[in-house]
Amino acid sequence: MKKGVKKNLFLIILLLLGSMDFYFRDSEYSITGKVIENFNSEKGIKIANWNLQIFGVSKANNPELMNFYREKINDYDIIFIQEIRDESGTAFNKLCSLLDGYNCIASSRAGRTSSKEQYGLIYNESIKLNYFKDYNPDVQNRWERPPIEVSFELSEFNLTIFNIHVKPDDVKNELDYLDDAALNKEYTVVLGDLNGDCSYYDNSKETEFEEWQWIIKDEEDTTSGNSNCAYDRIIVSDLLKDKITKQGIDKKDIDEESDHYLIWFMLRK
Repeated sequence: MKKGVKKNLFLIILLLLGSMDFYFRDSEYSITGKVIENFNSEKGIKIANWNLQIFGVSKANNPELMNFYREKINDYDIIFIQEIRDESGTAFNKLCSLLDGYNCIASSRAGRTSSKEQYGLIYNESIKLNYFKDYNPDVQNRWERPPIEVSFELSEFNLTIFNIHVKPDDVKNELDYLDDAALNKEYTVVLGDLNGDCSYYDNSKETEFEEWQWIIKDEEDTTSGNSNCAYDRIIVSDLLKDKITKQGIDKKDIDEESDHYLIWFMLRK
């Protein structure tokens, strides 16, 4: 190739890279998208979390089960998928390939043992994602599975969401560290399988997130097994609580899909 052609090709590549609306920095990246002012304006925005109980290749190869997941996810604008255990990295991608009109991002694999997990974020492509921050690896070793932090630009404010699967034997400490990480964030949600009830944690006696609103109450049951525990939680900051219009626990699934129910809330923009 002639020297002049190489130079022109190099300039074209630089221009293309400069026009791309994303960047990577210390396990954090920002993605721009189109902000739709009237997006879901009549209903609000539905946000959910679902621990899929060892979601990996086996479940991904079950067409009936995957179709069930697809139909469920289509009811929500933003949904976090937890307990993705798949060394091949194919299961979550396969789930996302079934979804029309959604963007998907997976966290890095995390865990102190050989059993590693990922978080999956699925969100409507009409919503603008400001950034996605993965706290793994955590040099301070605060969490078994370090959280992810995401920010969405809504029409009136920026919404920050922390998603985490808390270690059952260390709930108090992990929530305390997360409370510090979320400090001074304004419109903020903490949600996920926090193992925040029964023998693992007594919300009535502990002080983590005590100034926040716990949307899933202590008396709720978020598991499909014999236990009666509110392990899965939604916690919102004081500024955000008045924007919550509805919340719920979807108990229509059975043990094959997961041992955790999907939890959700609706947010008025």
